[in-house]
Amino acid sequence: MVLLFSLLLIGIIANYSGALAEKIKLPGLIGMMIMGMLIGPSFFNLVPQVTLDISSTLKDIALVTVLFIGGLGISVSQIKDIGRPAILLSIIPATLEGFTVAFLAMIFLDFTFIQGAILGFIIAAVSPAVLIPSMVSLINRKIGQDKAIPQMLLVGASADDTIAITMFTTFLGIYMQSNNGESISITSQIISIPFTIILSIIVGAIIFKITKRCIENAENKYIKVSIAFLICLGMRFIEKYLHLEIFNSLLTVMVYGFLIRNYTINSSKMILDNMNSIWKIGKLYLFTFVGMAINPVLVGEYLFIGIVILTCSLFIRSIGVLLALVGTNLNTKERLFCVVAYLPKATVQSAKAAIPLQMGVVGGEIMQAIAILSVLITAPIGAIGIKLTSDKLLSTKEYTSEERLSYNT
Repeated sequence: MVLLFSLLLIGIIANYSGALAEKIKLPGLIGMMIMGMLIGPSFFNLVPQVTLDISSTLKDIALVTVLFIGGLGISVSQIKDIGRPAILLSIIPATLEGFTVAFLAMIFLDFTFIQGAILGFIIAAVSPAVLIPSMVSLINRKIGQDKAIPQMLLVGASADDTIAITMFTTFLGIYMQSNNGESISITSQIISIPFTIILSIIVGAIIFKITKRCIENAENKYIKVSIAFLICLGMRFIEKYLHLEIFNSLLTVMVYGFLIRNYTINSSKMILDNMNSIWKIGKLYLFTFVGMAINPVLVGEYLFIGIVILTCSLFIRSIGVLLALVGTNLNTKERLFCVVAYLPKATVQSAKAAIPLQMGVVGGEIMQAIAILSVLITAPIGAIGIKLTSDKLLSTKEYTSEERLSYNT
């Protein structure tokens, strides 16, 4: 009863805090995150422990929801346009930023390169919690559809996290094994990154092939949605609770949604509409629980150094985004929007910030403080930046696939 009552209250409070933020022309997620900080352990500590204990599970459910919706919003014709830049967006910005932070940490924090890389690849991941809902909103509003820009960023961001988390795990493993006198192959770990992405895509395709007929033959629309959504949740459960490092369930969920969108035409629109209804509730808990994980008190001692490191790393990340877009048909305004959209950090940083400290990494408390600072600075900047610039920098014209092909040519 305590759990149910607290979740009900959190949902109500998050709804009103999001609405209040929107009244003052801010994205609703900012209000939800601020409210999460206020009612969470860092300030008034009003949330029961039993609710905090399941916060990770609830955030996962919300993330699965929005990534599934993201996949349902991507068509085959758009994939043909966004394939190469989406792949480059998943690799270049995160890699450049992660290693930039590693070198800066050696200079400003007296870290070793391995310690710096652990911090760097916590920070390097773009936030799916901020970017993906914003891109889904743009798709629904038909903004940037002439060049499938929101879809490109959706795909790039989902794989970006795979690379950042894999590199974080790799360098953390190197640190722990070196302390124990063991050795680890960096080459084999780097090779595992494309293998993880390919495997995740293949798994999504296989699961779709197995379940396609069940979805198509289900007469009740709620059964169709339940089958698809429970499969997505099952994939996330398998990765998280079986600790499968070579499988990215979030990418698989997006692939699964993409295949439903394009190969179960009669069911996809209905599934998308119902998932959008689920997301209206899910986002309340996702952003509020992300806020609860933020402890701004930790950042005070390293505020100045943290800002210097983040300013430099975001500058390099932005260059990485522009490099990934070389050779595309995006104009200057559209490239600038992509830079802004790739700034926010929240989900990965909230989830991974405390791990080095918990595992006894020297400087773990500093890593946690700077990772939290990255959320406090970039989540609002990214969310507000996307909201303010999308209408001004992106086109509202939507081309057909033939028009888009002609335009690209």
